[in-house]
Amino acid sequence: MAPASSILRLAWTVPCLLLISTLPIVQAQNSAPNPGCGKARVSIAADSFLILNNALIAVELPSGWVRDESKSNPFFFLLAGDRYESARTLMYVRVQELGSSFEQAVKNDERDFRQSNPSVQILDDPQLEILEKGCPTKTQRFVYRSKQKTYVDQVTKIGINGLLLNVVLSSDSEAEIARYEKDYEFLLRHLGLVMHAQ
Repeated sequence: MAPASSILRLAWTVPCLLLISTLPIVQAQNSAPNPGCGKARVSIAADSFLILNNALIAVELPSGWVRDESKSNPFFFLLAGDRYESARTLMYVRVQELGSSFEQAVKNDERDFRQSNPSVQILDDPQLEILEKGCPTKTQRFVYRSKQKTYVDQVTKIGINGLLLNVVLSSDSEAEIARYEKDYEFLLRHLGLVMHAQ
């Protein structure tokens, strides 16, 4: 007999897939102005759907990137041909319940990151365009050392319908971040919440 969590996940997934099959496919950059955060009446030509227990997120990946299907939340995206274990640069989306104000969630994340990496530098970056207009966002750059190496994470946090989406471009150098920044910006403009059961 299947565990209860598997049955619940299946019970959630089937209606979501039926809903998806009825959504129109529209290119995100051609969509009409959004009426507000989480209220966009647009879907995208999604390569992938990120399925969680209570949410469904559509994502279209930039050319040359693929989803690592072996991992979920965070959902990892790699350059075609790379493996998670050896990738120099990757992107990922981590979804969590907001649980507080967006501003407090940003502060909590900074505090938690500093506790695990006391030498981290956290820099505010210019805000990047996202698909869901009107949602609170914050883009930052985290520079830190781990296992004798330096890492750089460009992180855009998006608050939407009680969820916090952390969209991350991670690499071992600023040069690699700059090299793939356009792909990261594409991901942000092609990532949208389909539904969230609160």
